[in-house]
Amino acid sequence: MTALLIAIGGGVGAVARWGVATAIPKSHGGFPVGITVVNVVGSFALGLIVGSVAGGQILFATEPLTIGLLGGFTTFSTWMVDIEEAPRRRMRLATTLVPSVAGLLAAAAGIALGINR
Repeated sequence: MTALLIAIGGGVGAVARWGVATAIPKSHGGFPVGITVVNVVGSFALGLIVGSVAGGQILFATEPLTIGLLGGFTTFSTWMVDIEEAPRRRMRLATTLVPSVAGLLAAAAGIALGINR
């Protein structure tokens, strides 16, 4: 049953990612705004779930949400391709650093919020 719920969550997450990436395309300079939003929001959500589990707020199996929904929603591979396809060196650096820093901060904020709820 867990595997089925993970599969359903993964499908829902992938469609949500596609929707966000389609609604928020790359900037004129080539920065992947939609994929960055997806990955930062996903990092925050995962941090919130992990923090809530650590803080004793969530007591049920979280695999369908974390592995399924958020695993399907976020994307490492698309981000890597965006870095490789960046038109200029500066854009490649921005495409590497901005999502990394923002994702780490979002995950930390989610964990802190989850633990302190």
